[in-house]
Amino acid sequence: MPSLYAGMPKRKQSLRSVRRARARVHEGLVNDLDRLAHLAPGGAPDRALDVEAPTQVEPIAESTPCPLCRGALRVVEHAAETHDGTRLRVAHVRCTSCGVARALYFRLALSRFN
Repeated sequence: MPSLYAGMPKRKQSLRSVRRARARVHEGLVNDLDRLAHLAPGGAPDRALDVEAPTQVEPIAESTPCPLCRGALRVVEHAAETHDGTRLRVAHVRCTSCGVARALYFRLALSRFN
């Protein structure tokens, strides 16, 4: 049986509803990219990147692009922290383009620095 509304024109969407729909899609994409960044090497304490020396942490962190906008990351703080009994180096970074803050985790390969 044909629909009662088959011959009627569709309602025009308001500009506001189009913006809200785009914002929802964008927010979902940002959440997905953030989740992927946490699963990437260095994105979480259990996925720490191996480095030979503490001096490698900042250059590697700053050469890593922002996972959300591909902008440059700037190191705000480089600290030594303990996570689950493991001593890690953590680079707290902020994107120079979108302003998102995140942490990159590093494990020192040489035992004399642990």
